[in-house]
Amino acid sequence: MLYLYILISLFIAWIWVDYYRLIDIYERDKLRYVIPTFVLGGASVLIVLGAHELFINDLGFDFNADPLNDFLMSTFQIGLLEEIAKTIPFLLVLGFFRKQFNEPVDFLFYISVSALGFSAVENVMYFYMKGPEIINGRAILASVGHMFDTSLVAYGIILYRYKKQNIAVVFLFLLLAALSHGIYDFWLLYKGAESYGWIITILYFLLTISIYATILNNCLNNSSFFTYKRVVDSHKVSGRLLLYYGIVFAAQFVFVAFKYNIENAVRGLLGSFWITGFIVVVTVVRLSRFKLIRERWHKIRFELPFYFGYDADYGSARSRRSLRVKGESFNEVHITAFYEEYFDLVPVSRRATYLGMVKTSYIERKLFLKNDESYFVTRIYHDEARTNHDTYLLKPKKTSQTMIADKYPIVAILRANDLFDFENPAHDSKFNFVEWAYIKPKN
Repeated sequence: MLYLYILISLFIAWIWVDYYRLIDIYERDKLRYVIPTFVLGGASVLIVLGAHELFINDLGFDFNADPLNDFLMSTFQIGLLEEIAKTIPFLLVLGFFRKQFNEPVDFLFYISVSALGFSAVENVMYFYMKGPEIINGRAILASVGHMFDTSLVAYGIILYRYKKQNIAVVFLFLLLAALSHGIYDFWLLYKGAESYGWIITILYFLLTISIYATILNNCLNNSSFFTYKRVVDSHKVSGRLLLYYGIVFAAQFVFVAFKYNIENAVRGLLGSFWITGFIVVVTVVRLSRFKLIRERWHKIRFELPFYFGYDADYGSARSRRSLRVKGESFNEVHITAFYEEYFDLVPVSRRATYLGMVKTSYIERKLFLKNDESYFVTRIYHDEARTNHDTYLLKPKKTSQTMIADKYPIVAILRANDLFDFENPAHDSKFNFVEWAYIKPKN
């Protein structure tokens, strides 16, 4: 089984390496730099084991069911030590491959790869000691938890380098990483919370997902290669990661059935499906949704990554409440493909239409107005020579049917009032709706 545990641990790590390669939309890093970072991250487990062997075990500190003692143990003896260990490979890679670090997300990527290497070795050890029943839980909680905690260290470096904050912010975020690690571990290890500690751990993990999404968003916003022509394809990202985790769930089922029997495998799958499955779905969906705004630094908020809201497409008499994952749910990948490009704007209705016919159009700018709603400043031409045009705003349709033939995005054509300044747009401006149209490539 050891070889199978190694294989599944490597696959779990690959899930999040591939995730970063999907969201790194401006300049994707090459795997030849990723592999040594991952190997060094795995080897950093030896730093932890060596530190314990050399001096930590001789200090005589241990968990004793005292809340303060156990919290300090979780934060410093486990959290701080492991975060320093995972950061060392990152610093080595930063020193040797400095040219690869040319945008903020690179810092998060490489330190996360180091954390994934550490987590992969740790997963093999836990799977071997405790059996395949814990694969699903560790595949999401432990792996993403390690990434998030160590990413805090990188975010401190990012704030120092890109926001020009004091160098002390790096050490502050190292301590925050240790604290975050300690909070997570404390509720799992403290014997006084055996019956409910896992619930607090899960809630805390979900809070960190919201923070992680904001950190990632800020890094993408402040890339030196930023362009509105590129956005993260949220459907592609979430779809691929959910497929990956489906494979992980299936692997646990097979491993448990192989080690024990089918009955235990079914029981284990059903036992973890609802809670672990919920965590996987919320994590994957939230970490695939980004609102990319050039040079924007969103504030970090402590909030759950989901809420309960009413469906927009239902009237008050038939409204229904459902769980919603936070973040920009509309996938702009189809409309941004036409950013700074000529295209055909086609009226949805051929009867009551202002356009009257298909018009050549050109998206020249992207605006974010009230509540960061996105609008596209667009020239609509009245002649084939493209000498006569009017400027309108296009707003993507986000409810009910949003596409024609599953490939042409529907947009609202909006006319701005005479006071609207496209160079300095007012956040409370109101626009006149002209009609619905859809965008398609020029014939």
